[in-house]
Amino acid sequence: MINRTENMWWATAHPAPPTPALETASTSDVVIIGGGIMGTSAAVRLAASGTQVVVLEAGRIGSGASSTPGGFVVPHFSVGSPREIVARTGEHGSALVRLVGHSADNLFSRVRELGLDCDARQDGWYHPATRAALPRLERTRTEWTDAGFACDLLDAHETTVRTGVEGYQAAWFAPSGGTVHPLRLCQELARAAREKGARVHEHSPVQSITRVPGGYRVDTARGCIKAAKVLVCTNGLAGELVPPLARTLIPMRVWQCASAPIPAEQRRHLFQGGECLSDTRHNLFTYRFDVAGRLITGTFDAFGVDGARAARGMAARLRTMLRLPELPQIPYVWTGTSSISADRLPISLVVDGGILAASSCNARGIALSFAVGEALADHARGAPLPDFPVLDTNKRTTASIQSKLARFYAHFTPLLDWYEERRARNR
Repeated sequence: MINRTENMWWATAHPAPPTPALETASTSDVVIIGGGIMGTSAAVRLAASGTQVVVLEAGRIGSGASSTPGGFVVPHFSVGSPREIVARTGEHGSALVRLVGHSADNLFSRVRELGLDCDARQDGWYHPATRAALPRLERTRTEWTDAGFACDLLDAHETTVRTGVEGYQAAWFAPSGGTVHPLRLCQELARAAREKGARVHEHSPVQSITRVPGGYRVDTARGCIKAAKVLVCTNGLAGELVPPLARTLIPMRVWQCASAPIPAEQRRHLFQGGECLSDTRHNLFTYRFDVAGRLITGTFDAFGVDGARAARGMAARLRTMLRLPELPQIPYVWTGTSSISADRLPISLVVDGGILAASSCNARGIALSFAVGEALADHARGAPLPDFPVLDTNKRTTASIQSKLARFYAHFTPLLDWYEERRARNR
C-alpha cells in the first residue's frame, strides 16, 4: 500500500476524482488491465482510433509502479549496449534499438500533441562514468551514435561544469532525455483517453480472464467485460493473470526521496532545467530537480534499512555529491518496486491468443512503458505483433534466486565500486 502523504508524486498530483468501479456486464473491443503508464498510453492510442476500450485498474490510476519512480525519461538500455542487444535477440534487436532510442522523443512528442499537464521537460539525460566504467561508457556511446542517435561525449571538466558533480572521468549526454511527473502523466493520459471515448474503472481488480466464444470474459468482483482482445499492462504485478511473465521478473525495491525546495543560490552550480543524471556505479547515484526546485534521488533498498535510515543516507549523499552548503531537509520518502527481468532484456512479450502482456522496465519504465503501450494498442487494432522478443515459457529462469538475493545487493555495491576503481587505477 502506498503512503500517499510521504510520496511526493501523490502529494503534488492533480485532484482527480475517482472513477466508478465496474459493477455491470458489458462488451468492448479491447480490455486493458492496469492503469499505469503502459495501460493509459495504450488506452489513448486505441480510443483515438475509434476503438471501444475499457481500462480496469485495481486501485487508483497510477497506483502501481508508475507513481513511485524518480521521474527520469531515459532513451537507452539500463543493461547492454545496442550491439549486445542485437546479438542476444537476433531479428528483434534492431527494432528494439530503434524503439528504445526513439522512446523519449516519442513520449515528449505525445505530451505536446495531447496537451498533457505533467511537468514534462525535455532537457537531456547525463550518464557519467568513473574510471572503471570509462571504456564501457565510450563504447556504448559510440554504438548509439552509429545507430543514428545523438549522443555527446563530455570530458571530465565539462562533465563537472554541466552536471555540478565532481570526480567523474567523462559522461555522455542524450539530448532527447528529460524529466516528468510520472503520476500526473498517468492521470492526464487517463483523462485524454476518457475524452476520446474510453471507459475507465478504478478499484476494479481483475479476478480472472476466461476464453468465451468470440473472445474473452474479464471478471472483477462486481462486473465483467467481454472483449475480442485483452492487454495485460500490469508489468511486475501480472501475478496469476500471466504466471509465465511473473515468474521471469525480479522485484527490485527502491527508495526515493524528495527534498524541500532548495534555494536558488544554493543550486546555481547544478541543473537549472529538466535535466537528469544517473551514473555508472553499482552504488548508483541519480539526481534531478522538479519544477519547484525539490531535489529528487533514489537508492536501492537493502535488508535492515527502513525509511528513516534510507532518507538519512540519501540526504548525506546529496550534500556530498552536489556540494550543498547544508544537509537538505527530506519531507518525502517513499518506496516502490522496479521490475527487473531475470535475463535483463528490455522487453518480454507474452502472447496467448488474443491476450497480450509485456514487461518493460529494467529501470527505464517511463519512456519504454509508454512506447510499449502504444505498440500493444496498434496490434490490438490489427497491426502485426510488435517486434519484441516473445517469452519462452518453457525456459528455466533464475528469477526466484535473484529475488532472494536482491535485498542484499545494496550492501555490497560500495565494495564492488571500490574494487573496480582500484583495478582500473592499477591497470
